[in-house]
Amino acid sequence: MVHLAREGKVEYICFLLALKATKTHVLPKTFKDVTKLPADSKKRWLESCLEELKLLKDRDVYEIVDLPKGRKVVKNC
Repeated sequence: MVHLAREGKVEYICFLLALKATKTHVLPKTFKDVTKLPADSKKRWLESCLEELKLLKDRDVYEIVDLPKGRKVVKNC
């Protein structure tokens, strides 16, 4: 969270703290779990996911490439 705070992601930190404050809330462990959340929570999670992906792309953390010939895609469970 310190790293997020340094990057100015106050909204994300507030969102996580609000979730933690709710004793009955269970944090989703997979993207499939996120899709099962109530509409308002799902929207916030999806926005956070997209923001995180954008930040990773902006920092050149990953590169999308074509699958090498003869290789198979690893399934995400």
